[in-house]
This record gives sequence, C-alpha cells and structure tokens, in this order.
Amino acid sequence: MATVTIGIDIGQKRDPTAVVVAEVGEERPPKTVYTVRFLERLPLGLPYPKMVDRITEIVQRLHSKDPKAEVRLYVDCTGVGGPVVDLLRQGVTDPLVAVTLAAGGRLTVHGQEARLGKAFLVARLQVLLQNGQIWLPKTGEAEALAQELLDFEIKVDQDGTDRYGAFKVGSHDDLVIALGLATLYDPAAMRVQYAPALYN
Repeated sequence: MATVTIGIDIGQKRDPTAVVVAEVGEERPPKTVYTVRFLERLPLGLPYPKMVDRITEIVQRLHSKDPKAEVRLYVDCTGVGGPVVDLLRQGVTDPLVAVTLAAGGRLTVHGQEARLGKAFLVARLQVLLQNGQIWLPKTGEAEALAQELLDFEIKVDQDGTDRYGAFKVGSHDDLVIALGLATLYDPAAMRVQYAPALYN
C-alpha cells in the first residue's frame, strides 16, 4: 500500500498557497525516500473555500488513482491557516496534522497537532537533499522550488533571534515550506534498529 504525504503552506496576501505531494518509500539501510509527484501554487487571493475545494480535489484524485493509498496531510496552521485547517477537516477524512511554524530546532507532535521549529525544517531538508532522499520532477514548479531553496536564508537579528525565509524582494519560500511539511512523515525513523549481537 502506497503512502502519500501532502504538505500545504497556507499563503497570506503576498504569498501564494503551495501544495507538494510526495510518495513515501523506503530504501536499505532503513531510510525514507520522498518522490515528489506534484507541486502547485494556488492563485493569490483565492478565497479559503476555493482553496479547500482545490486541495480536496487533489486528495480525491489520489484516491481515485490508488484507492488503497494511505494519504496524510500536513497543513501550516500558522496565522491565517487555522480556518483552512477547520474547513479541510470537514472535507477530507484522511489523517490531517495541523502544523504551527515556530522558532527553534524542535518538532513536537501531539495527536493531530504539531509544532515545527523552522531551524528543524531547514536542517532536515538539507540532510534529505544531501543524502539524495528527495526526488523532484522536471517541471517548471520544481525549478521554482529549486530557486526557492537557493534563496532561502537564515538571518540572525541583533538580539540573537534567528529568522528563516526568502528575504530577497520578489522571492518566495512557500514551496520550500510545503516540501518541508510533506517530508515530516518518516516511517524509517520510527523503526527500532538494533546493533549486531555481541554474543550468541
């Protein structure tokens, strides 16, 4: 049974909402691999109900292609994302985790809610990309994602607060955040690994 994750970064007035769909697989030694099957930026200013309709349509298409697929949604509920999460929970029956983006380098999950430090997200994406655990399609949106990854910066303020994002004028980080959300589910990391026996 295939496992598919959907990362959704809810946009604000200046940033579009981004959706990344990844198929989750495993390789040996136990490591999770993410094959990105679909990326999309929704139009700026799209009303929440229309946004939910589009995401629901994407989920339904996944189920129609593979009725046995396990679909998991990870949705940014920071700021304006809360109402979208509420509407989505009415429209889809698949597991949905509402993710609050925060400062710091930790990920904590409690049932259907998670708190994700942006430092954790950035470090995790770096490791996954360097280890060849993320496969991107050859599309225009994937090229936009690659550019976003290049534009993504870490800035430290005078008071020592770190900020993560695309700070260049005209640049975005919505696809990067959506990719980070789509790669949170890690079945290989959940498996207990044992060292070889020291004695028989």
